[in-house]
Amino acid sequence: MKLPQFFSRPSHTLLYITEVKTFRIDTDRKGAITDALNVFDIDCDKAGKLPTALEQIISESPPLGRKVWVFYVRLNTHALSLPSAQVEGIEGDMLEQALQFEYEAMTGRSIGKNRLAYCFLGSDEDMSHYWLNLIAEETLADTAAVLKKAGCALAGLSHPGGLPVLLSEDGKSSWWRIECWSTTVFALAKTPDQGMTLQIMIKEQHPQWHEELDQWLLEIGAVDKTEVLLNNQIEFTPESDAKFHLTDEAALTQWLAHWAKHLIKQDAVGVPLLNPKAPINRELFYMIGSGVSAALLCVGHGAWLLYQTQDYEYKTEALTQAEQDLKVYRESVYKNQQEIGKLEKKIKTLQGNVDLVPKALSAFKARPAALLKHLAVASPDDLLIESVEVVNGGLRVSGVALEADLPNRLSNRLEPVLSTLGWRVNAPSKKDMVLLEGGGPWEFSVMIDDNGLSGFIEHAEQTPL
Repeated sequence: MKLPQFFSRPSHTLLYITEVKTFRIDTDRKGAITDALNVFDIDCDKAGKLPTALEQIISESPPLGRKVWVFYVRLNTHALSLPSAQVEGIEGDMLEQALQFEYEAMTGRSIGKNRLAYCFLGSDEDMSHYWLNLIAEETLADTAAVLKKAGCALAGLSHPGGLPVLLSEDGKSSWWRIECWSTTVFALAKTPDQGMTLQIMIKEQHPQWHEELDQWLLEIGAVDKTEVLLNNQIEFTPESDAKFHLTDEAALTQWLAHWAKHLIKQDAVGVPLLNPKAPINRELFYMIGSGVSAALLCVGHGAWLLYQTQDYEYKTEALTQAEQDLKVYRESVYKNQQEIGKLEKKIKTLQGNVDLVPKALSAFKARPAALLKHLAVASPDDLLIESVEVVNGGLRVSGVALEADLPNRLSNRLEPVLSTLGWRVNAPSKKDMVLLEGGGPWEFSVMIDDNGLSGFIEHAEQTPL
């Protein structure tokens, strides 16, 4: 039973596109080939036709891998050098701009709306060396869109030349390889002293490329291993330890397999891969950056104002609370002062009573005799006191008077003198006995309330004994 396409889709697909044919291999996620080499009679003589060629490849072949690597033999590629002092500490957009200027100066062509990818090869003496790949931004975007429509992602687009590893044998410390392509010649070498070295000669611009190649080989010197890679043309090349003809299926498969392992397994591939990441719109970037800066400034200012407002509210609340606490404290102080005044008054009274109380007690004991004396003195004529009784803690003075006003006269005379002894004299009660013509005599009783020792002392404080 044939598995559905979403199960049979490979992890990676490598497409090698030439002016005559297209070659395809599929690999797993580790870069191991999973199927035989596929050949399609699909050509592409211009970079601008890459999207159309890919549409035809997709329509005539099984589903491509989730990630697709595209090698196009006519891709615009160059190697150039810049003074190391000029690019020291420069990277990103500034380095790309410097490479664009150097490319335009070297080729006499404007980079225009081309997308550039670059990688650093190394440096010697005072120069830093770079490898560039270029393609029109529109073509790159259309290429990525075609693959995306097919459920794939463009992992990278590059020229097929410049594989930075040996094809025939690993483990050699120094080697060089000459690669002859339809429009370019790649001369790359790796030595312990110089590291990776690459020279790209455009055949149209370098008709004497053989002589330049001989000079390059003299500069490289002796190495452990040498290789030559030929495309579909017969070229005169230097003698080498190994020669690979890509018209041979086995050699082509071996070469593509090396590319797959290098691209998929290596973190730093050392190849300028063009990918669909859109370049930053600098004007938009600056506009957004300015907006973000302004927003951050506003947010910062707002945060500062919020902090100031909260701090003001906190301090206002603290001052209000302090004022309330101070008011409570003042009231408490005032209340305490009043209490202290009362206590001082009581203390003063007690201090006075130290001398007063003994005298008052002595005078208090003499009250009964004083009462009898005052009764005798205050009694008017025609009034007879018959009894003095203790009633409900007080005294009741009873008697008979020939005239009705005599009991009142007795009370009025007793009040001022008995009050000094701690007594209070009430108004008399009277009753007409009707024994005489014209009324009378009258029975009367006068209640005298006893205020006790406290009343006696209180009066003594006002009037010293």
